[in-house]
Amino acid sequence: MSCAEDDDIRGLSREAAKSLVAGAHHYTAYVGPPHQYDFMGATQFRLLTTLGLREHHILLDFGCGSLRAGRLLIQYLLPGHYYGLEPNRWLIEDAIRRELGHEIINLRRPTFRHDADFSVSHFGIRFDFILAQSIFSHAGVDLIAKCLLNFRSCLNENGLILATFIPPDMLGRAEDTRTTGWIYPACLAYKTATVHELIRDAGFVGRELPWFHPRQRWFAMAHAEDQLPSPADDIHLSGMVLRASDLCG
Repeated sequence: MSCAEDDDIRGLSREAAKSLVAGAHHYTAYVGPPHQYDFMGATQFRLLTTLGLREHHILLDFGCGSLRAGRLLIQYLLPGHYYGLEPNRWLIEDAIRRELGHEIINLRRPTFRHDADFSVSHFGIRFDFILAQSIFSHAGVDLIAKCLLNFRSCLNENGLILATFIPPDMLGRAEDTRTTGWIYPACLAYKTATVHELIRDAGFVGRELPWFHPRQRWFAMAHAEDQLPSPADDIHLSGMVLRASDLCG
């Protein structure tokens, strides 16, 4: 694709961009299906606040992309309490220019880093919540293991990690995808048993949540069992969406 064609795509309105394929070079499409850009931000915000996120907490949006969830979280959290890691600087820049505006950024003072080494220690801070939505769906087990170990050193004692993984059947497979490194926009899938093994190897406890996701499954991770949402609370964790026929793909 030429630079001119790339600029033409990046300049499309949100409405026009809905016809693009996921992964296209537009801030709403590069991070997933563009027609679900608003929903995917809203469902992450709903899950976090249902599980106790409040304005005083410090949150890391790992792989924050074009701020699908970030544009809501930045305005909800107290100034200086939102941290975003995203190697593609243009995604954040386009989101700020077209979704938030620099006035909001100046007021809420989020912190962004553009490192591509999958490390969060550069922030030099401990987090109450870490969000990793549709990151491990493009990462080999080597990167997932590295990330989770890094998260362990940066998560507060009573903190919570929320992350998604693609199950093999969603990709028409029966087994895990045996690939290492970062594979984007291709997707990688992991069985539930593999996810639990990765969680244990990182020194966390974890469990799958029944929160709705159109393509992936949510997992919660914490330092201790009593920091995880209880199975008795699953009745409140359906993430059910009504009147939304567009969420089938």
